[in-house]
Amino acid sequence: MSSSEPVEPCEPGADHPLFTIGEATRVLRIGRSLGCQLAREYLASGGTTGLPVIRLGSQCLRVPRWALMELATTGRVVRLCDTPVPIDEATIDH
Repeated sequence: MSSSEPVEPCEPGADHPLFTIGEATRVLRIGRSLGCQLAREYLASGGTTGLPVIRLGSQCLRVPRWALMELATTGRVVRLCDTPVPIDEATIDH
């Protein structure tokens, strides 16, 4: 894609792994200001309450799709830092 091509915004129903705060708030049917407040709460609480977000750089927050679906369907807030990550033994230096 060249830099002159417009970038299409993500639709909440689209199959993207990460949502912006605005996209996540549309899925949850809440206001954007409440979504930002819940994202700040998540970061301040160490991931125990709020809207699960990851920080990409100093100003960019994104909501992982699976964590948003977990919150929307069960009401459970997941701590993203506690999520097990599969380890490929071949990539570990011995």
